[in-house]
Amino acid sequence: MDTVRKVSHGEYLIRDDVLAKPQLASRVLKSFRELTVEEEESEQKDVYSPLSSREVEILDYIARGNSNKEIAKSLKISDQTVKNHITSILKKLSVNDRTAAVVHALRHGWIKMHEE
Repeated sequence: MDTVRKVSHGEYLIRDDVLAKPQLASRVLKSFRELTVEEEESEQKDVYSPLSSREVEILDYIARGNSNKEIAKSLKISDQTVKNHITSILKKLSVNDRTAAVVHALRHGWIKMHEE
């Protein structure tokens, strides 16, 4: 508890003389990086989505610029099934079009931007 109080009052726990030692500073930075990666992975697992995994997959295809026909062909499902999924996505997210659905999914971290 003392450590938390000290930090909350602006006191540094890692002093400059400690950071002046390159090996120690490197270990400390490595530990912080590992913690950050673990936290990001944990947060990604805990992300709530009202969409099914198939709906998220379809949104991901939409974000890549695929048409309904292209999505259907890639997933080996009918065009109508793709349309049904998109209708469900729009309803669940309370948005009016595919673009708004993709933007919504990106903001919530359900899909990622693809660089191609």
